[in-house]
Amino acid sequence: MLLNTIKKYKYILILVLVSIPASLSLLQKGMYEPHDLHHLADIWQMYRAFETGQIPPRLGPDFTWGFGYPLFNFYYHLPFYLGAVFYALFGSLVLSFKLVFFASILTSVFGMYLLARLYLNKLPSLVTATVFLYTPYRAVQIYVRGAMGEAVALAILPFVIWAFVNLIRKTNIKNIATSAIIFTLFLLSHNYFWVLSAPVIGVFVIYELFNSTNKILSTTYQLLAVALGLGLSAYFWLPALFEQNLVAEKTPFLLIDHFPFIKQLIIPGWGYGSSVWGPGDEISFQIGIVNLIIAFIAILVLLIKLPKIKKPKNNIFVLLAFLFAVFLGSVFFMNIRSLPVWKLVPFYDFIQFPWRLLFITGFVTSFMAGILFNLLERQIASVVLVIFITIGLTASYFQPSQIFYKTDENYLERFFKTETYSEDYLLLPKWTDKRPQTPLASKVEIANGQIFEARKISDIHYKFEVFSEKDSELTFWAYYFPGWKATINSQELELKPGKPYGQIVAHLPSGQHFIEISWVETKLRLLADLISLISFGLIVILLWRSFNHAESH
Repeated sequence: MLLNTIKKYKYILILVLVSIPASLSLLQKGMYEPHDLHHLADIWQMYRAFETGQIPPRLGPDFTWGFGYPLFNFYYHLPFYLGAVFYALFGSLVLSFKLVFFASILTSVFGMYLLARLYLNKLPSLVTATVFLYTPYRAVQIYVRGAMGEAVALAILPFVIWAFVNLIRKTNIKNIATSAIIFTLFLLSHNYFWVLSAPVIGVFVIYELFNSTNKILSTTYQLLAVALGLGLSAYFWLPALFEQNLVAEKTPFLLIDHFPFIKQLIIPGWGYGSSVWGPGDEISFQIGIVNLIIAFIAILVLLIKLPKIKKPKNNIFVLLAFLFAVFLGSVFFMNIRSLPVWKLVPFYDFIQFPWRLLFITGFVTSFMAGILFNLLERQIASVVLVIFITIGLTASYFQPSQIFYKTDENYLERFFKTETYSEDYLLLPKWTDKRPQTPLASKVEIANGQIFEARKISDIHYKFEVFSEKDSELTFWAYYFPGWKATINSQELELKPGKPYGQIVAHLPSGQHFIEISWVETKLRLLADLISLISFGLIVILLWRSFNHAESH
C-alpha cells in the first residue's frame, strides 16, 4: 500500500525533496536579518490593519511613533496577507516571515513543474523546476535581500503562464475565471514585477496564439481574463496609481547607480552586503554557472536546428529561440548601455535595480534546460546528474550569513519604539517636511482648552469631548492624508496639514464639543472597492456556471 502510494506520488515527493536544501535554513530555530528585515514590521502592520477593522487594509497604525502610515495604499499586499494569516495561526512574527519564503519555494517548484508539463515529459520537467529554484538570484532574494514581494511574485509567475496557456488551448469560462484569479494574485504580489515579467509571459502567449486554430477567440478570452484580474485587484492599484502624487516622488535608490558589470554576471561570487555604485558591490549578481552552460548549449542547438525548420507551428525549437532572445534582452537591460532605453519608461527610477532582471535569466534558462533534456532518449541518468550538479553548485548560497535568537518583542521594540530603525523606504506624504523622532506624548492636543471623556475605539477611531474658552487649534498626531475624517457635534470638521510633520490640525471654535476622528475610505477608494467587488461577483458567476455545466454532463 505504501509502495503504491509512493509510486503514485513520486514526482510530488521528488519536488519536495528537491526543495529541502533551499528551505532548510528557514526551518531552523532563530532568525536571520536580510536587507529587507522591515517586512517583519509590514507583516505586523498588515495584521494590525485587519485588527482595526480595515477591509481592505490601507493604514499601518503603528508606523513612526504611532503617527501611522498608509503603506498598503501603495505597497503590494499578498506577501503580507500570507504573513498575517501565519501570524494569526502561530502567533510568531519570526516564524511567519520565514513561512512566507518557505511557501514561495514550494509554490515555485510545483508551479514550474506544472507549466513545464504542458510542453515536456516528466523528467525534463523536474530539471526545469530544479534549475528554476536553484539559481543564485533566488538565494539572493530569500537570504540576502529578503525581498518578500519578488519571491512571492516569482513563485506565482509559472502559474500565470500556465493559466494563460491553458486558456488559449481550451477557451472556456472556467479557464477565464482561473486565469483572472491567478493574475490577480500576481498583481498583488509586487508593485511592478508584472511589468518586468511581460516579456516572459508574452513569449508563451505569442507562441500559443501562433499555434492556435482560433486566434481571435483565444485573444478575446485572454483580454477578458486580464480585465477581470485588473478589476479584482482594482481596490489596490487604482488608489495607488491616482494617489501617488500625494507622497514624495524620489526613491532613495536610483537606477543609474545599480547596473552590474558584465564580469559580475558571469564570474561566480557571493556576499551579503549591499548594491552600490561601481564595481564594489558586496552582493552577488551572477547569472549562475549552470544557467550560463544551458544558454551556451541552447544557442548551439538553435544554430543546428533552426535552419532545418520548415513548419514552425508547434515546434519546440521556436519556443527555445524565443526564450533565448528574452535571455539576451534581459542581459542587455542589465547593462548600463541600455540606460537610454530605460529612460523611455516614465517611472524607470522606481525599478531601482536593473539586476532584478536576473529573475528572467533564471526563469528562461530553466525552461531551456527542460527543452534540451526533452531531446535526450536516455533521460534518467542525465536528469539525476544535472539535478545533483545544480543543487550541489548552488545549495551553499541558500543560507543566511548569521542567525539571531531574538523574540518578536525585540523586533517590535526595534521597529516601533526606538530610533535605531530607519523607515526611509516609507515615502513621506507631500505635506511632511521631516519625520518625527520621538514618541507621542498624546494622540490629541488642544492649544487652549482641555480634553475629557476621551475614548479610543481603535487605533484608527477616536471619540472625545473638548472644552475651550476661546477659539483654538486641535492637533491630531497622525500624518495628514486623505482618509482621515473628523466631525464636530456630528458636523464635518475641516482637517489640514500642520508643520513640520504634516500632522493633522483643525480649527476649533470656543465652547464644548463632541469630536470624532476616524480613518475611512475616500470616494476614489470606494469606487475601486466597488470595481473589485463587481469583478469578484463576475468571477463567482463564471465559476458557478462552469460547475453547473460540468454537473449537467
